[in-house]
Amino acid sequence: MIIDILLATLWGLPCWLWLLLAGTIPFILGWLFRSSIDRSTEMKTVEKTTQYSSTNMPAQQRAMQDRLNVFEKNEANLKYKIEQLEADLKACRDKRQRLEMQNLEYKARLEELGELDKMSNKGGMKLGAGYTGMFSSDNLQVVEGIGPKVESVLKGEGISDWSALAAKKPEDLSTILKVNGLQMMKPDSWPRQAELANNGQWDELIEYQKFLDGGREKTGDFENPAKVEKMAMKILGFSQNPEDLKIIEGIGPKIEDILKKAGLKTWADLAVTSVARLKDILGAAGDRYKLAKPDTWPKQAGMAAAGNWSELKEYQDYLDKGVDPKA
Repeated sequence: MIIDILLATLWGLPCWLWLLLAGTIPFILGWLFRSSIDRSTEMKTVEKTTQYSSTNMPAQQRAMQDRLNVFEKNEANLKYKIEQLEADLKACRDKRQRLEMQNLEYKARLEELGELDKMSNKGGMKLGAGYTGMFSSDNLQVVEGIGPKVESVLKGEGISDWSALAAKKPEDLSTILKVNGLQMMKPDSWPRQAELANNGQWDELIEYQKFLDGGREKTGDFENPAKVEKMAMKILGFSQNPEDLKIIEGIGPKIEDILKKAGLKTWADLAVTSVARLKDILGAAGDRYKLAKPDTWPKQAGMAAAGNWSELKEYQDYLDKGVDPKA
């Protein structure tokens, strides 16, 4: 019924109105269709965005966290390496200080012996030149690898000095050693060492011996003193150890142990320590150590650290058990 009325009404409309409806209705239908499509697309976009946020974002975050963890691990490794390098640097500085101490000891003692003038830097001579006056040419033990027993065997075979040893071939020496039950010895470097000693090339010999280990090539570490250096120190009567605080007049083994536990391990450490602090350290160790008089210890240690051995000896002769008699 309603449809019949609607059709009857529309049938009676003018032509221009029919034309208007014919143009409007498709537009309205198109608009409704487009709105439906846009809404569907929007819903899909929201759905995809939600899916991306819920699925991909955590994956990205995990990747970023993993990278952060790697960076933090690398940073920790770098910090550890830096600490190791700093420790190595400190060890190198300590070794250099000890070597400088030894050099000063050599110079001071050689000056006392009147040898320093022969090694004047103005003449272009090096410290090693002074060894010529310390060792006689028949001292075969300056050669790395030769001890008293081997020296005795070699001299028994007519090899009485550096010149004779330098003229021998390593295989000839090996035969001599084998006959005398010393086949474990390796004499390959002995002629070369003897030649350097015979020519007075002490610096070259010292460098070569630091390249050796028991006379064997390519096993030295270039850090420990050469045999020539160690023998010279023994002849000169000096301690090679800058941690030997007992050379200070007034310091014995017990007080040395107390000072080292307090962090004063070398002559240089003691030289820069105030007398007031030394008294505090001794007082904290017990009443018996309060009686010690450390007033001259830093001065003595400073002389030792600088290698002023003749000055230190003169000063210690003046002291009375480490105490200045005029103080």
